[in-house]
Amino acid sequence: MLDHKVDFALLLYDEFDGSAIADASVLFRCDGRMVTPLRKKEGFYVFCGLGGAEISVEISRPHYHKKQKRILKNRLDPGNPVVRARLMREYPGTFADCEWLHGDGPPNSEVLAFTQEEQIKLQVGEEDKSRLTVLGYATGNLVGRRFAPDKKSGDTFLITRMLAPGVYLADRALPFSPKGARPVIRAYLSRSGTDGRYHIPVEKGRGGVSDTAFYDRGREEWVCASAMARG
Repeated sequence: MLDHKVDFALLLYDEFDGSAIADASVLFRCDGRMVTPLRKKEGFYVFCGLGGAEISVEISRPHYHKKQKRILKNRLDPGNPVVRARLMREYPGTFADCEWLHGDGPPNSEVLAFTQEEQIKLQVGEEDKSRLTVLGYATGNLVGRRFAPDKKSGDTFLITRMLAPGVYLADRALPFSPKGARPVIRAYLSRSGTDGRYHIPVEKGRGGVSDTAFYDRGREEWVCASAMARG
């Protein structure tokens, strides 16, 4: 639990692989003012003495896109006011564990890439619909990864925790299917620049990534995008 004098604490993660980001290279601006939070060994960035009921936080770290986060303090747990944020990798960066997909689309928009290799089959819990039993995935770490039920909706979810071998927790409730397990596909999230150019990190050596979708803010839906180049 955090001290009652704390405004809020941030936990940061890499969007690509879900790993924790906890180092001194992360910079923060709160309502336009540079702020240096306390860094806890558990990975928390702890903010104190900011005041105000609503705080706008800009998060920046080398080799990642800047992240804007709006904190509404009255919506946080007073005893444990923790906020989680995921930072998107920036191309080219210094990452050795991914390769990149490149393409063009609308400027300043979120973009998803999908793969159908090594499909996971999920059985959603009937009572707790965020509890997942995973079948058909032999390798790799699922925690922190993003998945989608298909390539059409852009309706993705994150696996946040392993409860037991083969049993995981998602970040939201998923539709229950009485027919049993259903396949899902790996999804990778990034964003385009002001020129519409995008670079999406994907796992090395994985073929079959052939579809992307952009979020159209005007239509409030995901729209299929053009073909990509890998490199």
